[in-house]
Amino acid sequence: MRFNVAGSAAVAAALGGLSVLSACTPAVKKVESPASASAPAPREVYTPTPYPTVPPPSSTDFPTPKPKVTAKIGRDGKPELIGPVITFLGITRADGKAIEPKPGADGIETYTNYVGSGFQLVVEGKPGISGADIGRKLFASDPNDPKKRPDVEVQVDRPLGDGSTVICDRTRPNIGGVPAINPASFAETQKVADALNDMGCRFEVFLESESSCTLGKSEDWEFRDPETKTQFCMTVAKAWNFPIGDTIVSTRLRDTAGNYGPIRKIRIHRPKDAPTPRPRPTATPTSKGLPVRP
Repeated sequence: MRFNVAGSAAVAAALGGLSVLSACTPAVKKVESPASASAPAPREVYTPTPYPTVPPPSSTDFPTPKPKVTAKIGRDGKPELIGPVITFLGITRADGKAIEPKPGADGIETYTNYVGSGFQLVVEGKPGISGADIGRKLFASDPNDPKKRPDVEVQVDRPLGDGSTVICDRTRPNIGGVPAINPASFAETQKVADALNDMGCRFEVFLESESSCTLGKSEDWEFRDPETKTQFCMTVAKAWNFPIGDTIVSTRLRDTAGNYGPIRKIRIHRPKDAPTPRPRPTATPTSKGLPVRP
């Protein structure tokens, strides 16, 4: 019996301890399941608009740059001239009106001017076989480099004016003429380069026909030749006038690639005696007197 009493007491003590523990344990909050929670409102999803697709070109062939033409050696052993072609070489009046030349027995056209100045010397050209544009440099002098010269190369076989060897002395107070190269030569020497620069600096460049230095038949400003792309004009002043007799003018052009074109020549003829001007008619007085008032 003592065993049963003791066992009952132990059970009672154990039950009491459990009740105490249950009283001290905090209440656990009931967590709702995801299924029982209310679903959030759906958000608007941004969908980017696709950019239009550019279709590929029908051909992948692109234009290739024009190959550079180089001079070839001709049968005479000299390089072929592929530079600019002179379309016109001659003179005009000071106002730009044309002066017609006379054919020479040697094939060189002859222009006549009685005073040796007061007219324009005109050079026109177009690109040659190379296809490069005509150069526009009028002056490129270097006393130590005979290769430095203008793109328009003009020389004379007789001195103009006083024949001064000072380069580009075209303005006062030290204004002077142009030295001669006789016989004509475009050799790479300092003497030739200086003479070419002395002449070249007296020219002007014109690139548009309607703003050129010459007049056409309709007396509108236009190039002397319709195929001309570049024009060079020089007004011949008294300080560098042409001498009495015949003077040969030799000219060639150079393009931007350094290629030279063929040489062209003209003759400027200045007669020794100027033509006698025509006498102006004078008014002849009549014998009839003025009426007299009676």
